[in-house]
Amino acid sequence: MRYVVLAFLGLIGLVLETTLFNELIVAGVKPDLILIIVILYALFNGPRQGAFVGLTLGFLEDLFQAKYFGLNAATKFITGLLAGFLEKRMYKDNFFVPVLVLFTGSLVHTLLYFLFSNLVGYQIETEKLWRVILPFAVYNTCFCPFIYSSFYKSSTKGILKRNTSV
Repeated sequence: MRYVVLAFLGLIGLVLETTLFNELIVAGVKPDLILIIVILYALFNGPRQGAFVGLTLGFLEDLFQAKYFGLNAATKFITGLLAGFLEKRMYKDNFFVPVLVLFTGSLVHTLLYFLFSNLVGYQIETEKLWRVILPFAVYNTCFCPFIYSSFYKSSTKGILKRNTSV
């Protein structure tokens, strides 16, 4: 059931990114709700689940809006994997932990996107990267207060809670 909810959240994020958020561009960037979902989910569920959700939602994003198919899936896969390694190492009750993880994860994702884009032949100028990377991370982080408390409750007591019984 939680994967159905995650898919639904991914679809909502994708719809918002391609419609409403096109009007909310600040400093040349718009927030990436799918990335926010991947990072927060990975923080609560570990690297394996974070990588899976990152790959799946990144693939969904690639289906709808990617110029180079697989780029979002690869970068969100790696970002989810890395954020997931913090699951047991971070105190998630403290609000500043997910803010810091989301900020850092957004930086890592943007760097990976830049590197992979250049590998596949889509040249992004380094100057443009430096103009985008910090505003993108800050803008994503600004959404954390609106999303985190619901995500926290759902991941600890609600529908997104991981089933630990085997």
